[in-house]
Amino acid sequence: EEEEVVEVRHYGIKASPVGIDRKVRRLIQANAPNLSRCKDISEYILGKGGGDSTGALSDSEAEDETSHVVLPQRYHGRGNAKHQKAALKLIELGPRMCLKLVKIERGLASGDVKYHAFHKKTPEEVNAQRVKFEQAAQLKRQRREDQETNVAKKKEKLASKKRAEVEPAENNTEFS
Repeated sequence: EEEEVVEVRHYGIKASPVGIDRKVRRLIQANAPNLSRCKDISEYILGKGGGDSTGALSDSEAEDETSHVVLPQRYHGRGNAKHQKAALKLIELGPRMCLKLVKIERGLASGDVKYHAFHKKTPEEVNAQRVKFEQAAQLKRQRREDQETNVAKKKEKLASKKRAEVEPAENNTEFS
């Protein structure tokens, strides 16, 4: 028997430009580096100064070639321009949830029940429910048609009444 649990996680997508030195990328993305030990910015970029001198990428930030894509449009964040190659990374945002499937219903609180975890129905009960919903839908269609014909009759009656009021007024103006 299938397990009736659905696991849900909430992720965010982070894009970062590819093909740019890590230190330059930090500058583009507005993460201010510690430049107190550098005489100028070139020492920081070339890795000669005593600033943040993490030369190679750490294992957690290793860029995987399979995550590289060309952005079809501008993406939020600095350095993510249209038609630029970027690395995508999933970041888990929200809670992990395990949801148990209880009920499947056609439509939104208006249709027949396709599945229910707590109430099992026989095929006869399912057919009776289906017939009941079909009859209700037929009755609804019939009432809508009746209402549309009544509205059309009222509009015609109102239009004929306006025509009758306009005609005597025209006749009165012609005689004076």
